Amino acid sequence: MKYSIEGAPLPVVICDLEAGETMITEKGAMSWMTPNMKMQTTGGGVGKMVGRMFGGEAMFQNRYTAEGGPGKIYLQSMPVNQVADALRPFFPTGN
Repeated sequence: MKYSIEGAPLPVVICDLEAGETMITEKGAMSWMTPNMKMQTTGGGVGKMVGRMFGGEAMFQNRYTAEGGPGKIYLQSMPVNQVADALRPFFPTGN
């Protein structure tokens, strides 16, 4: 897998996957992907889910696989609520 970080002030991580290559992310990380990417949400079993929960991680993980050729996935660099807070100063207030 190759990756690059692009954009400012809200950069994204662009991951290039070869056909059949898989990557695992936490929920809410993906912002865009090519149509040939297959997404599966897994917990990995109750024991692993509980372990991740107590470790401060998300209980579920998303698995992305490039099918039928290379694919791309764009991951946001911060959670959606932080993106909204960063963009708020640029929106008109209506006053």
